[in-house]
Amino acid sequence: MAASTVVVGGSMVFLLRELSPPLIATVAVGLLLAMVVPAVLIKLSVDRLQSDIDDKVAELRSQGDELSALKSKFSAVTTLDELTGCSNKRHFLELLFQHRAMSERGTYEFTVAVTQVDQFAEIIEKQGLGRGNEVLQLFARIVKAALREVDVIARLEADKFGLVLSGCSEQDALQIINRISQLISQIQVNDQDDVKITSSGGITSFHGTESPEDLIAHAEQALEFAVEQGRDRVAGYNYVSPEEATQG
Repeated sequence: MAASTVVVGGSMVFLLRELSPPLIATVAVGLLLAMVVPAVLIKLSVDRLQSDIDDKVAELRSQGDELSALKSKFSAVTTLDELTGCSNKRHFLELLFQHRAMSERGTYEFTVAVTQVDQFAEIIEKQGLGRGNEVLQLFARIVKAALREVDVIARLEADKFGLVLSGCSEQDALQIINRISQLISQIQVNDQDDVKITSSGGITSFHGTESPEDLIAHAEQALEFAVEQGRDRVAGYNYVSPEEATQG
C-alpha cells in the first residue's frame, strides 16, 4: 500500500511539476495522509482484534481451570467416603478389579482384609453417634498411617473397613493387621476410659478365581469367625478351589 502511494504520488508530482511549490506540498501532504491514516486505522483494528482474542483465550483458560476443579471435586465425591476420607465401597470394588487383572497377568499377589471397630455400637449407645464417628475417623487415620502408600483402605459399612494389601501373602497381611490392632487398642474414648477399643479382622488372598465381590464376602466370613472367637483377633478364610468343591 505504501509503495503504491509513493508511486502514485511521485507520478502526480511529476505531472504537476509546473504547479507552485505550495500546491505541490499540499498534494504531497494529502498523499501522505492517504497512506498513513489507513495504516493507523488498520493497526488499531488489529490491536483491538488481538486484545479481543487474548480476552477470549483468558476466558477459555479460566473456564478450563474451573472445569478441571469441578472434575477433581466430582471425582473425590464419587470415590471417597465423606466422613473418613477413605475410598468408598464402589471405588474399592473398582480397585479390586484392577488388582485382580494385575494378578492374572503375572505373578503379582495381593490380600484383602475387612476390619471393624468392635465397640462401635457400644460407643454410640453410651456416647452418641457423634462420638462414634470421631472414633471411626481416628481409626481410619491410624490404619492409613500403618499402611504403605501402595495399600488401600475403604469404608464398606458403618464400622467396617476394607483393605487391599498389595504384594502381600496372608502371612504378611496377618502381621499388618495385628500391628494395626495394637495401635487401635491405644484409642481412648474418654477420660474415664470405660470403653476399651479393639478391632477384629478377616483376611483372604486372591487365588485366581474369585471375583471382587467374592473376595469381600470371604474376608467378611473370616471376620465373623474372628468376632465369634471373642473379637480383638484376626482370622483367615479357608479357601477351597472350585475343583476341590466339586470333588467334595
